[in-house]
Amino acid sequence: MNSKSQKLFKLSPIFLALGCISVQAGEIETIEVRVQKRTQSVQEVPIAVSAFNGDMMDQLGIADVRDLVDLTPGFNGKTEDSFIDALSIRGIGTNDFGIGGDPSVAIFTDGVWAGRNGGVQMSFYDMERAEVVKGPQGTLFGRNAIAGGINITTNKPISDFEASVGATVAQHGAQEVTGMVNIPLTSSLYFRAAGNIVREDGWLENEAGGGDLGGSEVNSTRLSLRYEGDSTDAILRVTYEDRDQDPSVYWTEKTNAAEDKANIDLLDDQGYDRGEILTVQANIEWQISDEYLLTSITGYKTYDFEYLEDFDAQPSLINNYGQDQEVDYFSQELRLNYQGDGAFTWFLGASVYQEDIDATFSNYYTEDALCIAVIETDDVGGALGCDDPIFEAYWEDDIDPADLLVNKPETNIDKLENSGWSVYGDITWQATAKLDLTFGGRYTTDEKDMSISVLDSGGALGNTFVFEWYTDGFTQADESWSEFTPRVAAVYRLTDTTNLYGNISQGYKSGGYSTFGIQNDGSQEYGGVLAEGSEPLAFDPETSTSYEIGSKMMLADNTVQLNVAYFNYVYEDLQMIIFESGSQLVKNVGEAENQGIEMDMRWTPGDNWDIRVAGAWMDSEITEEIEEGDGTVGNKLPMAPDFSGSIITTYMYPLTDGELSLIAQWVFQDDVYGGPGNYETAKVDAWNELGLRATYASNSDWNVSLYVDNVTDESYFERGWENADADNLNGFGLVNTFVWPSKPRTVGISFDMDF
Repeated sequence: MNSKSQKLFKLSPIFLALGCISVQAGEIETIEVRVQKRTQSVQEVPIAVSAFNGDMMDQLGIADVRDLVDLTPGFNGKTEDSFIDALSIRGIGTNDFGIGGDPSVAIFTDGVWAGRNGGVQMSFYDMERAEVVKGPQGTLFGRNAIAGGINITTNKPISDFEASVGATVAQHGAQEVTGMVNIPLTSSLYFRAAGNIVREDGWLENEAGGGDLGGSEVNSTRLSLRYEGDSTDAILRVTYEDRDQDPSVYWTEKTNAAEDKANIDLLDDQGYDRGEILTVQANIEWQISDEYLLTSITGYKTYDFEYLEDFDAQPSLINNYGQDQEVDYFSQELRLNYQGDGAFTWFLGASVYQEDIDATFSNYYTEDALCIAVIETDDVGGALGCDDPIFEAYWEDDIDPADLLVNKPETNIDKLENSGWSVYGDITWQATAKLDLTFGGRYTTDEKDMSISVLDSGGALGNTFVFEWYTDGFTQADESWSEFTPRVAAVYRLTDTTNLYGNISQGYKSGGYSTFGIQNDGSQEYGGVLAEGSEPLAFDPETSTSYEIGSKMMLADNTVQLNVAYFNYVYEDLQMIIFESGSQLVKNVGEAENQGIEMDMRWTPGDNWDIRVAGAWMDSEITEEIEEGDGTVGNKLPMAPDFSGSIITTYMYPLTDGELSLIAQWVFQDDVYGGPGNYETAKVDAWNELGLRATYASNSDWNVSLYVDNVTDESYFERGWENADADNLNGFGLVNTFVWPSKPRTVGISFDMDF
């Protein structure tokens, strides 16, 4: 821990001690959640849940799913780009940035699966709540939610007129405008429109030249129409988002760049992260009787995603990674809930989905630059280019300088058709006045049809970086996987304000295909056309068995809300990208175990104080080696810090015509490894970050806020990537890297008004 981290860590008890000043306690209002497909207090559900209502999200500036990471114990791996390949809950995640697998952290918006890389990172505005549910959630969420689920709910149209507008300006050219209007059209038909516009200039200097990196432009709109009858509640939502921002920026010591600067060959406006996303969904509830509720959730999502980044983190063109994909997704879910006066409450449901993806992947390099980098990372001498005798001897082939290419792409085209269905159910039995038992399960079938075509890149080296040959048209394979995943839970009401619970659940994620892999029996020599009969490289499902016990308490006359959970799981056949000589292959690798304790507390020691504390401790271990003799046994899982946490302290000072709120937000994360090798050259060191915010809320329905993010200008990296070994060798030109240095101290001001 660096000196600034040590100082801030010592300050954390001060924030807690602030609550002792007040003399009159304020009672906590418990947040309601729907993670068990019915409305319940967050204190009642036998699952670890971190819940955030819309007001809290606005107050803390939670702009999208990435901002939930710092405030949720056990949730790690935020990212600045449109990928979710770093997100991890309790150490379970997927680093697959292709299309052949599914995310381990399943994200749902208004009940519809929000998608995968490129389409899932949509803006938060006009929100009702967000819930982060931890541990395997196959029964409740489905769609391969082996790590957990994030349940996002937007505001519904209502029967009263309301409107709001907000604007924010900050350093680095940041500007944001948000607006909402809700109009009752008739006594039972309501319309709601909301929108969000964000602009930001670059803030990260690139030593290679060009403008600063980190700029973004986002335009988003959501239109909702609601019919509310005597027994029917139907909502049609249409959301459109257009995103254009800089891609991820990588950093390595090899470039000799300062930690707060980049040194890459993709200059300002040359790299891109673009998405155009349209979502249409219908949520319909029929109250069949006082006891029975039938729910239909229909969703359609289509998006185009274009991406280009400098993956090698160096000023030479060794590997610029590009991805261009079109996705169409449709799903339909029906669910029947029973909630009568008896001892049993249950639901039964069924769902189907169809997903079609067309994607093109390109790895760009200048052949001379790659030859130099390969010799360096293989530690066999120094080469001046591909026609250098050192490289030719290494390559065992003659190089014609006339054939050398600049900015050469190695391209593969992937087509994927996903389909699946599931049936699921959950029943809760009130066995005694104090004990509830829950039994649930889901049977899931997924089918994937993958086709891959590898183009001939030509040049002096031919295909060498990802594939070592090319195909004559598409290779194709299809396979299906099925699994039943059970869940058993119990809640014991120890007192009126204290619940004890236990939860045993089976986690499952279906198999798939490696985006950059085709099976080769070894007979295919380097170069040329791949032999007929080859198929895309498949990987098997992964599973986990998770045990959790915990307690949810309301203490001190409902002024303290304290939730504590202990979990333990065994994780088998992990699906993970393994970097092999430039190739990124998804394989089933090894076995791991993890245990941990999570805690979140809210304390309102007085009407003027609100203190929230969240923390997690994890002890993860790889228990079966990934590849024979690789030395990974005993290592920690990537994206699984030993400790992480946050403290948010709010003081509210009443004034004659309004209220002044002062907020201090402190976030801490321990060391995090970038891969299973636990290499120091890809390990993110422990860091702290402090944010301050002052808000004046007028009794006239307007407020203004002044905020400072990263007050102490803490320097750290977002995450690391293991591309080579511990000594940055054997990476076929690539070295271990870090992603996105932290954003420097930023001052901003925002204004909001309700009508």
